[in-house]
Amino acid sequence: MTFADKQAITEVLYRYARAVDRKDFDSVGRCYFDDAIDNHGGYIGTVDGLIEDMKIRHKTIDSSMHVISNILIDVNGDVAQAESYCLCYLRQERSGTNTAQTLATIKCRYVDRFERRRGEWRIADRIVVFDESREELVENVLPQSWVTSRRSFEDPVYTRVP
Repeated sequence: MTFADKQAITEVLYRYARAVDRKDFDSVGRCYFDDAIDNHGGYIGTVDGLIEDMKIRHKTIDSSMHVISNILIDVNGDVAQAESYCLCYLRQERSGTNTAQTLATIKCRYVDRFERRRGEWRIADRIVVFDESREELVENVLPQSWVTSRRSFEDPVYTRVP
């Protein structure tokens, strides 16, 4: 077990969060091995099925933020057990002329088995353990002149030239 292994696993967790939030589904897939199984609440199955499920569930979400924290990783050779906390903020698109939007806040944990294959750490098995989900009406009061996130490759994380 090395710090480099733990850092590589942590990076997968962070890349997963960014990929979901930007609807970069190819990158979501690269966080998992092809034969991985994900138990994601309403969906249990392969990563390909998870991505199709995400595409449907996230179709009407105009703002998504997954915050990963409290990451604990136990590495034993080429297998690692990881637990990480996640706060999800998912805001639904506006409907009609209504300025209020529904914001879902979900508290959960990712209980993951990572494996290192061909030198690369990825998720081999995930169980999402849910603690709480709540919804509230919110109104976005950010000035329109501010740079806002996009759930696409038009987000500044992809368009900003180094």
